[in-house]
Amino acid sequence: MTSSDCSAIQETSDLIQQSEFANISCIETKSTNIDYTNNQQLQIITQKLIAIVCDAVPGADEFITDTRIKLFLKQLQQKASLHFEECITAIVLLHRFIVKQSAKDIQILKVSNVGTLIIISFILAMKLNRDRIPNNRFFANIFGVPIANLNLSEISFLQIIDFELGLTEIY
Repeated sequence: MTSSDCSAIQETSDLIQQSEFANISCIETKSTNIDYTNNQQLQIITQKLIAIVCDAVPGADEFITDTRIKLFLKQLQQKASLHFEECITAIVLLHRFIVKQSAKDIQILKVSNVGTLIIISFILAMKLNRDRIPNNRFFANIFGVPIANLNLSEISFLQIIDFELGLTEIY
């Protein structure tokens, strides 16, 4: 092997290493951007959810906090692979619930059940957006809600919104 061959091999090796380093840097940058985007999305969803609930339920601002909503969303993301689109759907459904209960002149959403109804809105959102979803017992176990309460709350939620699950409104 000549010295020029050795130089060519070394140059090629150096280029490969530089390329691998560039790819790693690019991946790290993309990963950081994804984390930043996820944090931005989490913050937007959290703020919107808090605004909707606190506007509709007097005293909810003491129970529905930024920290609790973020914990709830992170738990759903970790245990049920919650997607951003499902968050949007859940917010639309919860807003629809609030509007419909007002139109029907009833007040179901209260401080005492707001957590359960938020859970229901997210379960329904997942059911609308996925082909396969864990059953309600899975969610009951995650959030420590009796399965009978969860099932009855889901039925009540659906009845209040007149089973209107289609998303045509723009928020």
